[in-house]
Amino acid sequence: MTTAWREEDLVGGDVVLDFLNTVGDTGKSRRLERLESWSDAVAWARFVGLIDAREAAMLQSGPNGGQQSLFRLRAFREAAYRVLSARAVGAAPEADALGAVEADIREALAASRLSAAGGEEVWRLLPDQAGRDLLRHRLALRLLHLLSGPELSRLRECGCCPWLFLDHGRGRGRSWCRMETCGNRAKAARFRAARTEGPSAGPA
Repeated sequence: MTTAWREEDLVGGDVVLDFLNTVGDTGKSRRLERLESWSDAVAWARFVGLIDAREAAMLQSGPNGGQQSLFRLRAFREAAYRVLSARAVGAAPEADALGAVEADIREALAASRLSAAGGEEVWRLLPDQAGRDLLRHRLALRLLHLLSGPELSRLRECGCCPWLFLDHGRGRGRSWCRMETCGNRAKAARFRAARTEGPSAGPA
C-alpha cells in the first residue's frame, strides 16, 4: 500500500531532515519504515518538491521497479541519520557512517556541475548522469549544504522519537518533534510515573 504523506509529517525544517524522518516509531528504534517501495520514495520526493512531475515520471520508468536505487537511498538515509543524530547531541559521528556519507556526497558531486543561480554558486545535478539515483544525489547535495551551513547549530533530536528538526525557538526551545504526538506522550508518561510513585511521605 502506498504511503500517504501529510504536511504534519514535515517537522524537520529542512528537506534532508524530513527525509531522515521517513522512518521512526514512538520510541528510538527506527522500526517504522515508510519508504516501503520505490513508488513511496518517488511520491515523497514529489510531495516535498524535491523533484518535478517530469522527473517523477522518469524515475518510475524502466525495468526492475527501482529496487536497487531504493536500497541505496535507504542506506544513505541511515548513514546520514547516524551522523546527524550524533551531531544533535554533541557527539562525534562514527567513522563508518561518516565514510558512507562522504562517499554519497562525492558521487553526487561527480554527477553535478557548479553553476550560478540567484547570485550564488550551487551544485546542479546532470540528470543523464544521475539516472534513478537522482533522489539520493540531490539529497546528498542538500546534506552537504546543511553540514557546512549555520543552521546545523540548531539541530535537535526529539526527546521521545528519533525524528530530527531545526529548533528556531527561544530559550530552551523545542524538546519534541510535535507537541500533538511526542509532547503529549511524554506528558502522559510523566503523569503515570508521578501516580505510580505516589505523594512523598511527610514528616513522622
